[in-house]
Amino acid sequence: MHHRFSRREFLVAASTAASVSVSRDALATPPANLVLPDVLSQASDKGAYRIVDMHVHFDEKNPNFIGDLVRVCERLNMTACVLTPYSNRKVIADAAKQYPARIVPFGYVDLDAPDVVQQVEELHKLNYRGLGELEFVKKPFTDPSYMPVYELANRYGWVVLFHTGIVLRKKFDEPEDVASYRMRAFHLEEIARRFPKITVLGAHCGNPEYEWAAEVARWNPNVYFDLSGSTLTKMHARLGEFRNIFWWSSTGWGTKAPEGDPGAFVKLVFGSDTPLDEIERVLGQYRALFQACDVPARTQSLILGGTLAKILGLPE
Repeated sequence: MHHRFSRREFLVAASTAASVSVSRDALATPPANLVLPDVLSQASDKGAYRIVDMHVHFDEKNPNFIGDLVRVCERLNMTACVLTPYSNRKVIADAAKQYPARIVPFGYVDLDAPDVVQQVEELHKLNYRGLGELEFVKKPFTDPSYMPVYELANRYGWVVLFHTGIVLRKKFDEPEDVASYRMRAFHLEEIARRFPKITVLGAHCGNPEYEWAAEVARWNPNVYFDLSGSTLTKMHARLGEFRNIFWWSSTGWGTKAPEGDPGAFVKLVFGSDTPLDEIERVLGQYRALFQACDVPARTQSLILGGTLAKILGLPE
C-alpha cells in the first residue's frame, strides 16, 4: 500500500540520527554481561532459533521483493509474516507455497469495504494465516459493522494484526477521514474477549499509550503487541522505563503466558515494520530493550520468534 511505504520511509529518515549509534552498537558489540539466545547470531547457523517477524509489509513497488525477502530471511534465520494488500494476494500465496519456512501470508483488507467479508473468505481459500495490518478505519475497531470479519477470523482461528496508537498523516493539504482514537489499544480488549479464538496482535504497542496496551495484554492471554514504529527510537535513552509498564513479572498478576513464562515482557512479539534492509536495525533496538530491562534469555527467544512460531504452528 502506498501509504505504508511513505510512512516507513519517513520513520527511517527521522530516526537515523537518534538511533544509529544505539543500533550499530547493539548489533556489532553486545555488552559483555548480556546473555543472548542463539537466535541473535548469524542465521547461517541452522541451529539458531528462528526469528519470526510479524510486521513485514509487501512492497509492490519492488519487482524483486520476494527474492530480496528470502535472502534476508535466510541470513537471519527468519520467517516473515508478509502483510499483503488484497490486490496482491496471489503473489504472496504462491510465494508462501514456494518458501513455506520463510513466508507466512497475511492479508490486508479495508474493514470499511462493502465486500470485505468476501475478501476474507477468499484469503482463507488461499491458505492465508490471518489479517493485517488493519488500519485507517472509518469507525472504532469495535464498531458492530466490523464484527462479521472478526467472526470469520475467530472461526478460522486466525492471527489478526491491528494498528494501534498514533497514525501518520498522509496528506497535509487535503481533508482525511482518519483519526487515531479509532485505533486505540484498549479497543483490542473487547475483540479479544468476544472472539477468544483470535490471536490479537497490536502493532506499535499503542504508541504513546503503552500502559493501556500492556494492561490489555496482561489480562488477555490471546493479546500481544509489537514495538515497531517510532517507539524504540524515541525511547532509546530511557528504555528502562518499560519495566514500569510491563511490571508484573513473577507477581502472579498476569494470565496464562507462553511456555508458562512468568515475565511480563513475554507479551511482546517481534515486528520490524521497515524496509527489508532495516530489519537488523530493529533487531538491535529490541536487543537494547532486553539489556535495559534485564529480560531473560528464554523470554527473549519467545519474543523474537518462539511465541509466534507456536501460535502459527511453524515447523522446526
